[in-house]
Amino acid sequence: MNSKKAAPSKKMTVSEEISTDEKHVVEELRRRMINEVTPKMLEDESLFYRFCKARDFKLSDSEEMLRKHISWRKEVHIDTMLSEYKPPEAAVKYIPFSFVCFDKDGCLVRYIDFGDVDIKGLFWSLKKIDIMKYAFYTLEGDEVKLREHSKKTGKLEAKSIYIFNFKGFSFVKATHKELLETLVQFALIFQDNYPERIKKVIFINVSTYFTLAFSIVKTVLAAALIKKMTFFGSDGYKQEFLETINPDDLPVFLGGNRTDSNGDPLCKSFIVHGQKIPKKFYLCNTEKKLSKAPDAEKLIVTRFSKQEKYFEVKEPGSFLEWEFETKNKDIGFVIYFKENFSEKTNLVELIPKQRIDTCYEPEKGLFRCDKPGTYIVVFDNSYSWIYPKEIYYRARVRLPNDKVDNCY
Repeated sequence: MNSKKAAPSKKMTVSEEISTDEKHVVEELRRRMINEVTPKMLEDESLFYRFCKARDFKLSDSEEMLRKHISWRKEVHIDTMLSEYKPPEAAVKYIPFSFVCFDKDGCLVRYIDFGDVDIKGLFWSLKKIDIMKYAFYTLEGDEVKLREHSKKTGKLEAKSIYIFNFKGFSFVKATHKELLETLVQFALIFQDNYPERIKKVIFINVSTYFTLAFSIVKTVLAAALIKKMTFFGSDGYKQEFLETINPDDLPVFLGGNRTDSNGDPLCKSFIVHGQKIPKKFYLCNTEKKLSKAPDAEKLIVTRFSKQEKYFEVKEPGSFLEWEFETKNKDIGFVIYFKENFSEKTNLVELIPKQRIDTCYEPEKGLFRCDKPGTYIVVFDNSYSWIYPKEIYYRARVRLPNDKVDNCY
């Protein structure tokens, strides 16, 4: 009886063309680090290539980056993230990260409904560390999906496409201090620990409010990552999607043909859309706390009146940050700019007036000041016929090189 030996499995290779010298760098990094990396890390066949590519195939830089990554993985327990970490229910239900499909090249496509996410509810329901962990949990799950898909196609692919929808993104969300700080910290961690994982990032339904937030996050993004980003308003993006994604895999609301089995074009069976988070998930104490802070200032804004606070910015790229709460009811809030306050020039409205209620926690905001001059924070109660407003606030100008508070 004749028997045949099973053919050895063919080792998959990365899709990008690399030179002989670059291959030598990858192999040398492997030789140096093979006893340092964990078995879990070795499941990723693109590991050594990605860290070399991220440092332009400079061996010492690639090795340093990989060593730091190993330390970070141990600190955050990445190797056991998928098996031992249980995400909070509020994260799973209300952080709108959704796996869509794989594109024509085998890259993973993920949709993030950023504009409609309940930002305040999110930070009232989850700690920053839980939000970050859920993001890492999602990234690790995506790596598994990519490996499984690569086995089916025989082509090693390690990259993803991210679609961020900013429809519904408001002033309050664009200046939300905790959100911006979390985004900055996540961007830094992602770039250091998930190199060469992005094929492209597509932002849709962007507006002025998006620009406010992106101007802050952009300061920490690598130039190579920014080059992979494309920005669209309310149209034009569907053609972009269809260039790389099969229309039968793409939901109707994004320009494809795919619906749920019941014909729903929003595909709610696998797409998590932003929605209000029920109060039962809230963690925060509704007690007013800022009024008890020793460095907080008190303002009484009488009816039909407003109070103005002035901040001089000397260095472009500085940040104006604020925190305030009302003792009861809401208050109008607006920020103006004047390049030379002594001259008779018109004020420029930087942030349109919003009526803000601080019933659950202080309002915290962050704004990048691109020009030197006078920035004017206004608490406006001119719309109120009856009630004066008691406000407690603190605000400051932070220089460009001052670090954003670390959240992880």
